[in-house]
Amino acid sequence: MKKSFLVVGLGRFGSNVAKTLVGLKCDVLGVDINEEAVESISKVIGQKCLVADMSKASTVNELMGKNIADHAVVAIGNNLQASILTVINLKNIGVKQITVRADKEEYKELFKMIGATEVVVPEEDSALSLANQIQSDTIVDYYPLTKDFAIVKIVVGANFKPRTLIELNVRNIYDVNIVGILDGDNFVIPKGTDSLNPNAVIAVVGTVSKIRKFDNFLNS
Repeated sequence: MKKSFLVVGLGRFGSNVAKTLVGLKCDVLGVDINEEAVESISKVIGQKCLVADMSKASTVNELMGKNIADHAVVAIGNNLQASILTVINLKNIGVKQITVRADKEEYKELFKMIGATEVVVPEEDSALSLANQIQSDTIVDYYPLTKDFAIVKIVVGANFKPRTLIELNVRNIYDVNIVGILDGDNFVIPKGTDSLNPNAVIAVVGTVSKIRKFDNFLNS
C-alpha cells in the first residue's frame, strides 16, 4: 500500500519535496496559503493541491477529515508561528510522522517538543534527500552522489533469513553493492563470508531505482 504524504508550504523546498515524492509514485497532497504557489505545483501533482491555511485548526479538521496522511512535511519555513500552529494541529488530528523545515538550528528542539518527529534545516538537508528517505520506512539515511546514484542506509527486515553475502550475490542479482555493515558506532567493510542478519543496518551504493528493489527484497 502506498504511503500518503501531506506537504504544507509549497515554496522552493516544499515543492521540491512534493515533486520528488510524486516521482516516487507516492500519494501526495500539497497545500499552501499562496494561490500562485499552488497553481505552480498543480502542473506537477495535478488536482492534489489546495489553497488553505493549515495554521487554523478548523481548516485542518475540515480538510483532512478521516483521510489522515501517513507523513506530513511542514515546509512553511519563514513563518515560525504558522509552522508551530500547523505542527500542533497535525499532531492533534493524529498524524504520526511530521517532518518540519526550520530556518535556524536553534528551532530544532522547539519543534520536537511540540510533536515533530524530524526537523531539517535546508542548508543541511536537501529536499531530494528528505523525500527519498521518508518515502520508505526502512531507509534511514540517503546521500545523493549524482542525479541517479546514491549511498543509502537501510535497515534489514526482522523476518529476513540470514545469508552470507556470497549466497546473496547482491551485485549480480540487484546491481548494487553493500559497502558497509553498521554495528553500533562501528562501520565494517564486509567480506563475502560475512552474514547479513535481521535488523542489521547496511550501507548500499547504486542507482536509486535498483536500491529500492533491493530494499523491497530485504523487507518483503
